[in-house]
Amino acid sequence: MRKNKWLAFGLAAVMAVCAAGCSTPNTSVESTAAPQAGGVDTPSGEQGSAGGDASGQAASPGSKVLRFSYTADIATIDPNKTNAVADATVSYHLYDGLYRNVQGDIQPATAQSYEVSDDGLVYTFHLREDAKWSDGVGVTAHDYAYGMHRLCDPAAACPSSYLGAVLKNGAAISAEELPLEELGVKAIDDYTLEITLENPADYFLGMLSMSAFAPVRQDLVEKYGAEFGGGADKQAYNGPFKVTAYGEGKLVMAKNEAYYDADKVKLDGVEILTVADRTTAVSMFDAGDLDLVEVPTELAPQYEGKTLSYYNGSDDYAALNHKNQYLANKNLRLAMNYAINREEYILLTHSGLYDPNLRYVLPQVHGVDGDYGTEYPLEAFPVIGDQEKAQEYLEAALSELNLSSASDITLKLVVSDNDAAKKEAEVVVNQWKNNLGINVEINMVPYATRNALLVPDSDEFDIIMTGWAPDYSDPYSYLELWYSTSGYNYLNYKSETYDKYLDASKTTKGKERMDNLFEAEKTLLEDGALVPLQFRQIQYMVSDRVQNLGAYFVGLDYNFVYTDMTE
Repeated sequence: MRKNKWLAFGLAAVMAVCAAGCSTPNTSVESTAAPQAGGVDTPSGEQGSAGGDASGQAASPGSKVLRFSYTADIATIDPNKTNAVADATVSYHLYDGLYRNVQGDIQPATAQSYEVSDDGLVYTFHLREDAKWSDGVGVTAHDYAYGMHRLCDPAAACPSSYLGAVLKNGAAISAEELPLEELGVKAIDDYTLEITLENPADYFLGMLSMSAFAPVRQDLVEKYGAEFGGGADKQAYNGPFKVTAYGEGKLVMAKNEAYYDADKVKLDGVEILTVADRTTAVSMFDAGDLDLVEVPTELAPQYEGKTLSYYNGSDDYAALNHKNQYLANKNLRLAMNYAINREEYILLTHSGLYDPNLRYVLPQVHGVDGDYGTEYPLEAFPVIGDQEKAQEYLEAALSELNLSSASDITLKLVVSDNDAAKKEAEVVVNQWKNNLGINVEINMVPYATRNALLVPDSDEFDIIMTGWAPDYSDPYSYLELWYSTSGYNYLNYKSETYDKYLDASKTTKGKERMDNLFEAEKTLLEDGALVPLQFRQIQYMVSDRVQNLGAYFVGLDYNFVYTDMTE
């Protein structure tokens, strides 16, 4: 969530549209009956306000303008700086990568073809010559090379720079151990791009569909400096849409007529409004002011037959800070895992509509030949918990910690400051109190404050309710967070065994590689490194005017490149 894959238990990665309870992670929506109201205020990936002019023409009756909302403003339209799924969704439609993810099918975009070396390390891409930016300037391999160098440049401080580790010397450059010139990316000529990887990566083409690897105009970055991407007129766009208004409360996109595939883009534009309260958003949907809306899980049963659902890729958990003197104890962490009745948790917090998470990696990501979860089934903890085991681990922990009672343990849990997040925290805290006797105090803070705590070596939290959604459809996208030296390892989890399996996955292929990733996942759970809680199945409604709304659970919320609307 990428992107802010720091999930505050709200919208995360992408739509896998199907009936409630399904497991199919890709589809398209042709049309649905127009449903009635609903709304929820779960803590979503709020991004903060953005600068620029948000004035712009409202959608005229009969125009093909898709309207939906997020709970906070889009933070940036700089593709290198996207750090939230909402931002990445916007960037996906503004910038054409070398490849495009169309409901899980990785298709050529600006790249027409490629060759890869026998060792799987060197990719040579041949770009189409008719691609142009919205200002008429031609798109070249130099734009892609500059964008990837900027992603890894410590001076640019790109939030998703960790993704550049797939590139040769990317991680070392980000860590300021090597100069930027050593990055394994270079433009051979205007339409030939050579990329050398640090290790073979079967999922690399999928990564190239992400906004982090989008082209960036060096001349515009140098012209606008810190203001680049901060307003509609401070950027150029090579994707199917361009921004015409951007600021507090609204972002408006119009069809980019300079796009090489513009004839296939059916929408006139897209309006993204900021509506903090989801109940208000659903009322707007009822009034015909929005075409797409999320439905609260507590109300979804009332709209049976009127809602669709999707797995959004989110893996939600209680993150345990191993720097805490108590949470450093493995037996206490395992006691906290076995004490949770996830079935009850889902019922009390989301009307039973989410899936209890009994592992860590989303089962629907790619495995060797099919879904990872089918090829590597795992239930690390019983869905209703196991109080006998919880007590055994608790007693061992108290002995090791030289404590006479579980009531001697007091921890602080940080959560975003909204009612839905508070409810989720209360259910977990009550189960720990009732089943273990430990004390956990809830500290509600603004989303941005909570997010700022999610860094390695932080001692400013004990537990945080958060989550992750994948950047690409591979278990490694989840597991890489907890490598000992990862820049995202806010658990402060250190395991030589875990690192060994992840290292082995970088030098192996196929089933052997996936076996190593599965062993890493099992190690993480056997250590009780975190407390998995739920995989989200989001309920939503869409106007019957909307046709061919693409959806998938990796990298963005909605894919409307080829969406159409009836007049």
